[in-house]
Amino acid sequence: MVDLAERLGQIRVRVRAPGTEIEAELRGRTGISLSFEESVYEFIDESALERALASIARLLWAGWRRQYLSAIDETSLSIDANDFRDSNFIADRARIEAIGTSSDERIVITTVGMENFAVHIEPGTVREVPEDQFATKASAAATKLIQDFQAKVSELKKRYYE
Repeated sequence: MVDLAERLGQIRVRVRAPGTEIEAELRGRTGISLSFEESVYEFIDESALERALASIARLLWAGWRRQYLSAIDETSLSIDANDFRDSNFIADRARIEAIGTSSDERIVITTVGMENFAVHIEPGTVREVPEDQFATKASAAATKLIQDFQAKVSELKKRYYE
């Protein structure tokens, strides 16, 4: 039988930004890849790309969360709020602000509670950064965002439960 950690590590979510030909895949908890169909990157501006990437972030998180809950359902674990402390923890977790930035600081992804996502791309980035490099940098920023959120959730758990 596959244990929960292994099952969570096997999660794969593939999404496409609505109305675009931009796709992303999340593997496990933090493995993200981004791809563009032919000629999409060269004709998109930063503003449209920001909106598309924010949509992708929402879709990836929703897909991951759905598979996570499915994996939990197959165990005896309860992740529901059982008391006032749990309710407060869940409310505080929903307010966690996390950020992920590319190494060159051209791409910044932010979230509040992994529900509301925003992406900022420095003007001129699409013109100056080749598609493959942009995809790598955006994926790295997204991974850092997830890691930042996870670290803050871990700290929050310590405050509430240790």
